Amino acid sequence: MAKLFFIFAPMNTGKSAFLLMKAHSFLENDIPILCIKPAIDDRDGKGVIKSRVGLEMKCLAIDTDDDIMEIITQYNANMEAVGMETPKWILCDESQFLTELQVEQLSTIVDEYNINVMCYGLRNDFMGHLFPGSKRLFELADNIEEIKLSCACGRKAIINARFNEDGDIMTNGEQIKVGGNDMYKPMCRKCYKEKINNQQKAQLYE
Repeated sequence: MAKLFFIFAPMNTGKSAFLLMKAHSFLENDIPILCIKPAIDDRDGKGVIKSRVGLEMKCLAIDTDDDIMEIITQYNANMEAVGMETPKWILCDESQFLTELQVEQLSTIVDEYNINVMCYGLRNDFMGHLFPGSKRLFELADNIEEIKLSCACGRKAIINARFNEDGDIMTNGEQIKVGGNDMYKPMCRKCYKEKINNQQKAQLYE
């Protein structure tokens, strides 16, 4: 029976690389797959999954208002029309940017089409709050796996701290702001709180 998987981790843990290596393994074993990614993350171009180690693959870009169930239904019909196999696995990068409804649609694809869906993404935003897509994945996924990363202090990093141009942690702003190492740094809760407290103390003496 097919399952819905959620593999989550902070930034800079190689989630995209894990996905691409998994995709390569499936293709090497003649297992048909489809890779998808929310279109909002266009750092490497729309419809491209790329890792920092240099691996990349084209994928289907998913817009916020897309119905993934309809997309997969049409995709399967197109594949069958030309005599090709429909996917046995769907691999989704940056799944935190999916809407809750789209996560529900993926779960329906698992249940009705018997296609395994493996989602890779972040758990928390820059203030430690769950992304809506990640929250729904925690609620619906059959299998949940964490890829762990250490903070500079040695504790487990759980928050993707966002920094401004002055090097200060940002404590407000839009939840979704696509960026890389120049903007985000994974930190443990303790270091995150200490950094904010030190910033606030410094501002009092300015």
